[in-house]
Amino acid sequence: MKANHSTIRLTGCRLFACTFLATTAGSIAQAPPPKLIQNPRILYSSTVRHADGGTTTYQRIEPPTAAQLAALQPAPQVSSTPAVPLPPILNVTARVYEGTLTEIKWLHNGVECRAWSSVDFRLLEAIPQFEQDGVTRRLMSITMTHRQPPAGVVSPRPWPAFPAEVLAAVPAGMRAWYVLMEYPGAQQDEAAACAPLDALHAYVEANWEALQARRVQREAQKVAEAAYKAAHPEPPPPPKDIIVQFWKEADVTTSPTSNTSGEGQP
Repeated sequence: MKANHSTIRLTGCRLFACTFLATTAGSIAQAPPPKLIQNPRILYSSTVRHADGGTTTYQRIEPPTAAQLAALQPAPQVSSTPAVPLPPILNVTARVYEGTLTEIKWLHNGVECRAWSSVDFRLLEAIPQFEQDGVTRRLMSITMTHRQPPAGVVSPRPWPAFPAEVLAAVPAGMRAWYVLMEYPGAQQDEAAACAPLDALHAYVEANWEALQARRVQREAQKVAEAAYKAAHPEPPPPPKDIIVQFWKEADVTTSPTSNTSGEGQP
């Protein structure tokens, strides 16, 4: 036991798009620097007006020069601080069977391990890293909750539970522990595979009360936020003016009927 800017390919065309915020409440909300071809030769332009007051303008332009395309690329970012190595990461998938146990799966050197834990992994939600025994580890977990079926309802799959002999072997007062169920790797590597899980359970045991209080606070905060959003619905977003530029690639030939944008040749 172990206790916004994108490139979209159309048929025969390459599409560049950029969104600008429209005038709202008498002021103009300034978007980041536009990522459109500057000073293009426009061969065709069409504007569609939307019910919310926004517009979408389609511009077919001459193929841009290399310099115009290069101007779309962001300036390279040079870091002034030396790179700091990241702590090791524990990546787990946790299935919480409410009221009984959590089934955990994780990988060690490409080998999938499986364990049953006494810890409700919802205690660890939004905890990006933890420190135990002087070692910091990043924690990435995907937690799924299975709720107990109502009394008298038979679950379509057996509800897992620790055997009585396992529970009897748990030291008195211990709250965070697990049972290794599957480890198909080499026997000599088992301790290394379980070391991150050992550290995580030791961390939970040492911080049990704080983690429980944190979860109660988070659940209360979720309820309060949901009530506030219900009482204060968000206003609809302001209308946007969108400009879409596209051009025909030199190495692609298409007919008007095969153009998925629905635009005829000028």
